[in-house]
Amino acid sequence: MAEQAVARDSAEYSILEFGLQPIPVPPTTCSVLDLVSEIIDSVPDSWKVSKSSANYSTVVYNKVIGTEPWYLRRSVHDHPFEWFKRALYQDHFDNMVKYYDVVKSASLAKERDAWRAYTLKYSLPSPFAERDIATWLLTHIPADNENEFIIVALPADIPLPEDATTRAVYSFFHRVRKTEDNEVEWIIGQTSDMKGNLPRWVQNMSIAGIMVNDVQSFVDWMDDNYGNQDEVEACP
Repeated sequence: MAEQAVARDSAEYSILEFGLQPIPVPPTTCSVLDLVSEIIDSVPDSWKVSKSSANYSTVVYNKVIGTEPWYLRRSVHDHPFEWFKRALYQDHFDNMVKYYDVVKSASLAKERDAWRAYTLKYSLPSPFAERDIATWLLTHIPADNENEFIIVALPADIPLPEDATTRAVYSFFHRVRKTEDNEVEWIIGQTSDMKGNLPRWVQNMSIAGIMVNDVQSFVDWMDDNYGNQDEVEACP
């Protein structure tokens, strides 16, 4: 599909489009950041609780936006904000390969303005084949708050590697910020479809539980890699 001449503006990129349709050109930074804020501000009023855990005060909510089932997780941590910034903001997908077992590889495909397009290879439990994902990635630090960062991923309409099998799609966002209590609030929202022979309803049944378990797995990885604070490099 040929690229459009310009990215769509905030008036054209609505919350209903923040879904799973691959796009050849990413939206403007401001438009998608506004949508992330809109979604987060609607929690918990119009969302249902799917699962919770006392660990890190973790709660997973769900809501249908447009036609897509979205899941949003909030957790609170006493780990250093700089650890989250190093693990998530810097080299996001390269680090994901290290702490998330199902992600086998991540390769930079192209760049456009503030966005970068990646192709990723995911493994699924047997007997399901691997999945390939193409995604636009945006990383952003607000000009007025260096103690916060936002990450957004949207499906990219770009070619997959020659060895690709089944194209899966997902959208997600992270908002991580230091609170007034000097804790770290980590919010992640996502919607996805692994496609192939894996029914969507089966996927949705497991998402909330996986999102809860991912918190501890990620924290353990940070502890193992950044536990000696003397070895943590200062973030710019």
